[in-house]
Parts: sequence; C-alpha cells; structure tokens
Amino acid sequence: MENITDIRQERRLRYIDLCAFVLGTTNRRQLMNRFEIKEAWSTRDFKRYQEMAENNLIYNHRLRAYAPTKWFSPCFEHQIEEAIDLISSGTQRLVCEPKFAENVNSYRIPSVLPELKVVAPIFRALNLGIKVDINYLSRSSGESSRIIAPHTLIETGNFVYIRAFDHKSGDFRSFKLNRVVASRDSEISVEENQTKTFDPDWNQEVEITIGINGKPKNPETITFDYGLESGQIVLKMRKALVFYFLSDWNIAPLEYDCLPDKLFPLKVLKINAL
Repeated sequence: MENITDIRQERRLRYIDLCAFVLGTTNRRQLMNRFEIKEAWSTRDFKRYQEMAENNLIYNHRLRAYAPTKWFSPCFEHQIEEAIDLISSGTQRLVCEPKFAENVNSYRIPSVLPELKVVAPIFRALNLGIKVDINYLSRSSGESSRIIAPHTLIETGNFVYIRAFDHKSGDFRSFKLNRVVASRDSEISVEENQTKTFDPDWNQEVEITIGINGKPKNPETITFDYGLESGQIVLKMRKALVFYFLSDWNIAPLEYDCLPDKLFPLKVLKINAL
C-alpha cells in the first residue's frame, strides 16, 4: 500500500508544477496556504521538486518566487480545466471518488477547449502582466500572428475567451481560446493604455431588458424557467460580455425579430448604457 505521506507530497508537487506551468510563478507561501502546511514542509517539497526536475525552476528575485525556465517541461499531466479553475477561482480540481466520475446515471456534454500546452503561455502572460505572441484562426481572415496583452479570462457555457489588447487591430478584442493554434512567451511588459482600465467596452456597464420571444404555447413555462417577472427580466453587465451572454442563454438579439421561439425562447427588448 502506498505511503500516505508520499501521496500527500505528490499532490503538493503537482501543485508546484501546475502553478509554474500556468501562472509562471510558484513559491513556498502558495504551497503553505493551499495545503495548510508549515514552512519546513514547503521547503522540503520544493527541494524534492528540484531533485525531480533540476532544470525546471529558477528563483526570480523581482517576483520573490520561482519561475519556469525556458526549458521547463511539466513533471505531471495537467488538464486545461485544472488551469482554468486555478486562474478563474483559485481552486484545484480533485477526484474524490473515481467511480463517481464514471457513473452511468449521469452525462456531461463536453466543452470545446484547447490543449493546455498550446495556451499555457497565454495564462502565464495573464498572471504576470506581460504580452504574448499567438497564432490565431479568425473566420474573416484565417490564420494570423498577433501580439496580445491579455487582461481577463471569460468563461461561457461552451467556450473560454481571453480579453486582450490586440496590436494588430490596435483595439481591445475577445479571442476564443480554442482558436489559438500556437502561443509563445515574451518578456514584453504591457503598456498602461493596454490594460483593463483602458478597455472601454469592459468598463462600460449596460442594462439589458429581456422578454419572451414570439408567441409560445405556454409562456408561463418560460417565465418559470428564467425567473421572469411580468414577462421580463432586467440584468446589468459589462458591454464586452453581452454577446457571450446572449449566445449562452440563446437570446435573440435586438436586430433579429423573426428567430424561432423554440430555439430562442427569449429576446432582447432594449439595451441602455449606464
């Protein structure tokens, strides 16, 4: 039977590996906070990790943390979902009981996500406040090389997007993560006017009034489904997120009046800037 101490240490080593790979930084304090261990245990874990992969980490005095080297290669296999959990909510996904994950009484429709190794440099750039070079597939222009300054990760029902300043267009854009075919680290800092504070659509709030689309047979069912009051619901959100919200909820936009209510049970009645 595997020693319980070894199992616990492996979990901590996996965390060091994940943080270095995805955040571009890792230190003893992160490990102590995550696993509620003392500094002595954290020191042992970093020593053990460096014995496993002596060329993976180098101490960065500016960050006061270890950073991945140019030759970094993950010691463990990590899933893209783990990286998104870590960045978006500061959590780590654990399998508590493997048989539950294989339960024949449940099924989860998979999201469309890229391989972690393809987009890891974007995640590191997001955390470190630097730019990243990507190859991106666009519907309008095909594949192109772009330098972006990412500032926010956006999760929707089926896709994940990165909000960033795009040097090619000279504007802030949202990039679908699974359309990134390659990304490369850089050491170029983000200029102040390329940060989240200067993204107009991100900082503009709007109020959206949503109602029932068309003349469905049983409108009270839709009212119950979406928590409508008097046939409407009013929501506030960032202007940059409106498109993704409408897509995720299957809401007919203002400019489309004839979309079928079976596919689009709701429609936008009006949008007001706040």
